Amino acid sequence: MGAPNLNTTTTTVIPPFTLSSPAGTDIWRKPPTTNVFTAPLHPSAPPTIPLKSFVSARLSFVLPPTSQLRQYDQAGLLLRFTKPGLDPSKSKWIKTGIEFYYGKPYVSTVGCDTWADWSIVPSEVDAEGRPGATIEARREEDGLGKSLWVYWVTKGEDGKEELRPVRELTWVFAEEEGWEVGVAGLVARPTTEGGEGELRAEFGGIEVVALKE
Repeated sequence: MGAPNLNTTTTTVIPPFTLSSPAGTDIWRKPPTTNVFTAPLHPSAPPTIPLKSFVSARLSFVLPPTSQLRQYDQAGLLLRFTKPGLDPSKSKWIKTGIEFYYGKPYVSTVGCDTWADWSIVPSEVDAEGRPGATIEARREEDGLGKSLWVYWVTKGEDGKEELRPVRELTWVFAEEEGWEVGVAGLVARPTTEGGEGELRAEFGGIEVVALKE
């Protein structure tokens, strides 16, 4: 799917913000009974748009230096899919960003339709040892159908922006009528091992592009 004409889209910008999370928070759903949605979000109650209008969402952020991180510390972009009358515990969602796993930062994507799954790609740190990323989730379409692609946005040697494909999720647009999507930044510190200290991340803002109604 090519880039929509700017005359047919509208862009909503959420200004830069910081977000902190206490220990013991997460967004995760795993059989047979785990269903957790306790991570702090910004906006705390994300405004929604019709899923059929969603084009893309982009977010930039940075975590503290790796020396201050613990297992499963994470921050990034959340897309939550809801439908009027649907039990909130059965909402669908995607979270993608950086997750700290066995001493290293990874670009992490978790997709939850009925249950959640997880994929990770080795990441990088800045000159101060802080992991961070720019992530974009984008609607795309090809000869086989529609999907949502997650990209890790980097700069090439020539300084030009590069979209590094991280994950394709094919179920997102399988049923669009009546569904809505909310977009937010998230921070989570799932483990309490290491104390009750908070995890704090700095975000460069969020951009959401949608088709005009």
